[in-house]
Amino acid sequence: MLQSSWLKTVIKIVSAISLCIAIIISIGLFVFIRYGQDLPRYDHLIDYEPPMMSRLYTSDAQLLQEYATERRLFVPFHQIPDLVKKAFMAAEDRNFYYHFGIDIVGTFRAFLTNTLSNSWGNRPIGASTITQQVAKNFLVGNERSFERKIKEAILAMRLEYTLPKDRIFELYLNQIYMGAGTYGVAAAALVYFDKELDELTIDEAAFLAALPKAPTTLTKTEDVSRAKARRDWVIDRMIQEDMISLDEAEEAKSQPLSFKKYREKPVKADYFTDAVRRDIGQKIGDLSIKQGGLTVRTTMDVELQEQAEKSIKKGLIAYDRKHGWRGAFSKLESGVMQDKKLWQDALRKTQKPAGSTGWEHVVVLNVDASQAKIGFSNGAIGYLPLSECGWAAPCLTGQRLGKSPTRMSDVVGVGDVILVSQVDSDRFRLEQIPNVTGALVAMDPKTGRILALVGGYDFEMNQYNCALQALRQSGSCFKPFVYLVGLESGLTPETKILDAPIRISLGRNGYYSPQNYSRNYLGLCSMRTGLEQSRNVMTIRLAQRVGMKKIIDCAQQFGIADHMPKQLAMVLGAGETTVLKLTAAYAVLANGGYKVTPTTVDWVQDRYGETIYRPTQDKPVLVSPLLVAQLTDMLIGVTQRGTAKSLATLGFIVAGKTGSTNNYNDAWFIGYTPDLVVGVFVGFPRPRTLGQHETGGRVATPIFRDFIESVYKEREKPQFYLNQQIVEIDSDIVNDDIVIAEEVFEQSQEEDDSLDGLQEITDIIDG
Repeated sequence: MLQSSWLKTVIKIVSAISLCIAIIISIGLFVFIRYGQDLPRYDHLIDYEPPMMSRLYTSDAQLLQEYATERRLFVPFHQIPDLVKKAFMAAEDRNFYYHFGIDIVGTFRAFLTNTLSNSWGNRPIGASTITQQVAKNFLVGNERSFERKIKEAILAMRLEYTLPKDRIFELYLNQIYMGAGTYGVAAAALVYFDKELDELTIDEAAFLAALPKAPTTLTKTEDVSRAKARRDWVIDRMIQEDMISLDEAEEAKSQPLSFKKYREKPVKADYFTDAVRRDIGQKIGDLSIKQGGLTVRTTMDVELQEQAEKSIKKGLIAYDRKHGWRGAFSKLESGVMQDKKLWQDALRKTQKPAGSTGWEHVVVLNVDASQAKIGFSNGAIGYLPLSECGWAAPCLTGQRLGKSPTRMSDVVGVGDVILVSQVDSDRFRLEQIPNVTGALVAMDPKTGRILALVGGYDFEMNQYNCALQALRQSGSCFKPFVYLVGLESGLTPETKILDAPIRISLGRNGYYSPQNYSRNYLGLCSMRTGLEQSRNVMTIRLAQRVGMKKIIDCAQQFGIADHMPKQLAMVLGAGETTVLKLTAAYAVLANGGYKVTPTTVDWVQDRYGETIYRPTQDKPVLVSPLLVAQLTDMLIGVTQRGTAKSLATLGFIVAGKTGSTNNYNDAWFIGYTPDLVVGVFVGFPRPRTLGQHETGGRVATPIFRDFIESVYKEREKPQFYLNQQIVEIDSDIVNDDIVIAEEVFEQSQEEDDSLDGLQEITDIIDG
């Protein structure tokens, strides 16, 4: 009887268990069928390549810039250290290599807990395996719902069937969000510790493994106690799993949690990297540089780039100071000036203007005859003496200047918010952000490699890259190419051209009489003198002699302009071009006559280290070395005796040409040595006058000088090796040869459209 009762009990228990199992299986099948349909495809994960950060390097392998939609560095699984793998397994999924995608017990526990607490609006408790997290991150997203969790589990099991464990782990470690805008363990190691993965210590690896649970919270630098506690918890888990010894754990826990600042870019080169981005975008595609994991070695020379930035800033500030003080950029209300806390708070809220890097914004607290007392947002006090404001004559309308300041109140008043730079411990200098812009391009003339490029005063202030984007009239910088056509036509540097008043018929509109900048005339002069002194009338006569078609062809061949109008105005520099194009054209003169294509890139490698782009140079010969030598000798004369004679005291020889345009809107200087060609431009973003007599010789040439002098300070001085038999012509022979001296050109405007536009360029100038 007892045996029968016991047997019935066993049968009931077995039946109940069987029923439960059947119910569970039925529910499982129902759930699997219900939610297992129309799931995202996952076969692409077999060959998945995540978006990766591209990195730009200087020519000497210094990190220059990073581009990314997601800041990630992909690391193959076999290159990830075991320490990192163990730390993440301890923190996230200790049984990763033993389950089939889900942890049954853990998932059931999470299901019951979340159901009973009715907390679907909160993040579900743990139990997600690494495989489930891969399914979530790649396939189903972060929606906080029961349905998403079920789909995640189903996909995890399918992933385990399709992909090897190591591939799943690799996807996880490279895809997981790690805070601070980083994805994947390699990028996180760089950002938080400035280390490669194989350089991480136990405590650092444990911290990274702690991040996926709360990446934003755990990376707050103002309170690291929570992050340290979570890190130590991971270390304890590693002990429990026999991944590290007790001594190693204690040593790791004793380490403070400190973040090392990610290494800074070696040089400020935002305009240069903008040029690289454009270059790669044209050759490979914009998406590639943002997501392709490219490694790019640029052509940038760090020393030259740093000097280019300094020279442009120095030159633009010098020009700006000549044109006066425009006043404080802000002013605090008088009511706050009597209370230190109030003016401090008000000053903190006053936004420091873009372009003021390296300067401090301060408020004027008190003014007497010889100095102003200034206050900083941190409460510090300093002094601004009148001697450091001597340049600050008030800027009046029409580029006019007021009187130089004789007392401090002529410059600032109480409450003015101004910019200053430090002179010594408590003495400061008045500063002002220039409203003029400029560009400098330095290029290797033999290869076309751009060694330095600056496209404005400050990239933060204005992203418009004047070196690449600004189409501006070139002024007299174009004249050398008119003279080159003359040399190609059989003329010589000593050929005489009449520098005298000239009349050009405009048909029914009468006559046009172009003038020289100096308004005087030299009579019969050699072509050499005409170029050295930048004589407009001589250039017009020369252009009439050789013909506009040859000049237009020359401009196209040299890459200055693709579609130059057939107008005589063009020979005086009325045509538009960019700093980069004009600098590249002068490179032909510097290298002996062959054309090079400017490039900012040496090579590009994909994420696997394969070189996918390397610029090639065809280097077609545009002009004979004999003619280039003659023209270079003439351009050396420009820097020794002509419009750029301020360069004669450099201590070495350069060739070059100044350029200015109508109404002094643009100032240029393009110069070169045998191994370096440099183009400088200065002008306002929206063309307007730089001021009376602000020519290329006065505005752009000093920037060129500051740059080139610094470049060759520590380098071997350049030397031109020109064959004197080529560049020296017997003057007695030449005087009896060709003379261009027609006094009146009588072609009508209807007969020759090269006369179009002359009436509008009455003052194309040079200086």
